[in-house]
Amino acid sequence: MTTEQFRAEMLGYACGAGKALMELSVNPEGIKIEPEQVRKNAATILTILTETEDFLTSLNKTSVPL
Repeated sequence: MTTEQFRAEMLGYACGAGKALMELSVNPEGIKIEPEQVRKNAATILTILTETEDFLTSLNKTSVPL
């Protein structure tokens, strides 16, 4: 697995987790979700993406061959 393939896989996982949380926040079934839960989900999505970006940046700096 190349570094680029690994980076793409990691970003895919992070985006998948963010997408799942987003779908839970905006449900079409009409189930009421508390605004506080929506804020928590949004914060979690941002954290996942930020931490993934930081990890990939540090991986790029260390240039560890996979």
